[in-house]
Amino acid sequence: MSMAPRKLIRKIKGMIHLVMTHFDEEERLDCKAVRTGLRHAMRALKGQDAIFLSTGSTAEFYALNEEENKELIRIVVDEVGGSFPVIAGTGRAATRVTIELSQFAQDAGADGVLIVSPYYQPVTKEGLYRHFRKIAESIDIGIMIYNNPVASKLWIPPDLMNRLSKIENIIADKENTASAGAYYAMQRAVDPADMVIVAGLGHLMFSFEALYGCSAFVTELVNFAPDLAIDIYKAAAARDFSILTSLVDKIAPFYDFLSRCAQRRSLVPTVLSPAFPVGELPLYQSVTKAAMSLCGLPGGRVREPMENLSDAEREELEEVLKSIGII
Repeated sequence: MSMAPRKLIRKIKGMIHLVMTHFDEEERLDCKAVRTGLRHAMRALKGQDAIFLSTGSTAEFYALNEEENKELIRIVVDEVGGSFPVIAGTGRAATRVTIELSQFAQDAGADGVLIVSPYYQPVTKEGLYRHFRKIAESIDIGIMIYNNPVASKLWIPPDLMNRLSKIENIIADKENTASAGAYYAMQRAVDPADMVIVAGLGHLMFSFEALYGCSAFVTELVNFAPDLAIDIYKAAAARDFSILTSLVDKIAPFYDFLSRCAQRRSLVPTVLSPAFPVGELPLYQSVTKAAMSLCGLPGGRVREPMENLSDAEREELEEVLKSIGII
């Protein structure tokens, strides 16, 4: 049975585990590998504050057809089995389509849904408010808004987020701002009893946002370095910012490697460049999957047109993970 929104809001703390979607060499969905990865994460996170997030951006929802997305939601709900809350990505460009998939996720047993703002066509403030309100009225489970300007080409401002937070089952914002100041403004704009603002860009931004009471951060680290993710959260919860920053510094070589991989390729300019750094985005999923493989877990490929690593880059990544102490 799905968790009530008021209960879910109290559970949104700690690590928001980004569940990977595994594909084989022919880019076919590998459900067995998905289950293996889930079981590894559940063992690692036992007794910890954590949320399992499926079919989001990191899970390559955009590269899956709707039946594949539904299958993944079913798999995650089944494997997690109530041990942790499950939030399923169901955001689509149109309100009606988002409602259909969100209702499916609720029926499948998800505790909440992650909904990115409408993409492709620009919308007005009122259109955006209607979008989320209509979705909220169509389901009983909690909604985490995905405020991601890279994906949607818009950013929900604090005043509108405040309005949305007053809708009963809109309970969280996965805030993907790269600005600590913007996060601070968002956090001040909403009543924490209405909505939790979480670090949508991972532990680097979390290290800044934890200072202002941020309770949760999304992380790919659970997939291949869960102890590091747990230590980052514990340091923040204890408000030991010296340890927190040292842990973030420890993982920096991994992201330096990711940046080098991006620099070797000819990236296509976007309307967001250079105001928002997007150079690593075509590669971060494949680097995470390669790291999983090097740690003895199913990794697999990413689907086209995203970038897979070369053999030489995998060898380079192996040395990086050794230098950090992950393998």
